Amino acid sequence: MKLSDYLDKKLKLQREKEKEESLHRNYCLSCLRSKNACLCSHLKPFETKFEIVILMHPKEAKKQTVGTGRYTHLSLKNSRIIVGENFDKNKEVQSLLRDETFFPFLLYPGEKALNISKDKLSPETYQGKRPLIFIIDGTWPCAKSMMRDSKSLHYIPRISFDNSIESRFVIKHQPAKFCLSTIESVYIVITELEKQGLEATNGKKEGLIHMLDQIVKYQVECAEDPNKSSYRKRTKGYKNPKERKESTRWEKRMVLFEEKNY
Repeated sequence: MKLSDYLDKKLKLQREKEKEESLHRNYCLSCLRSKNACLCSHLKPFETKFEIVILMHPKEAKKQTVGTGRYTHLSLKNSRIIVGENFDKNKEVQSLLRDETFFPFLLYPGEKALNISKDKLSPETYQGKRPLIFIIDGTWPCAKSMMRDSKSLHYIPRISFDNSIESRFVIKHQPAKFCLSTIESVYIVITELEKQGLEATNGKKEGLIHMLDQIVKYQVECAEDPNKSSYRKRTKGYKNPKERKESTRWEKRMVLFEEKNY
């Protein structure tokens, strides 16, 4: 190897090392947000009887400044994140589906989904195995495509719930009132399972809503701070969702991968 090539390679390695060290200094290695934007001090992790697996779209994984998926994972001790789009080819997901110690469910509305707000989910349903719930985390168009392409998820028993609340995630304009963030959806699932005696968090699940409120609070403060690049000059903060105009593009566009919207 020429001396010049050797020096170039050594310089390149040095720059990569410096870049990695810089990332470690400036970013939280848990939430992957900048240390100035890190909200991990508000986390109150707790255990659940159900294993939660968050199937996160790559786009969601890259923009963690607003997404709630990672903080949902950090709040739940019995959870994991798997990033991907088509999970038919994902070794970790397929391994979980084949694992006979787990009984998997998928949180996704559908004609045959068990509505846990109305119908009881009996322990006999999961045959003494450890119950596992897959949660799809992504924008609604991304979630629909993930579900459409991941055919192995089509055969998992589905669960759903009645949504009688409007999302607290006011920094996002959702396509419909029933559209909740990942952290809110998990909160409602745990709440409904507690009503059935299948979960017992002793109030610790409220930490999920507290975490969401902190995410929203931080984003609103950034939007209203004239010293930040995210300052919104033409608007005064975020409008109340009730004051927003409904998006007309969703009137005919299907939100979910199903024959009809729910």
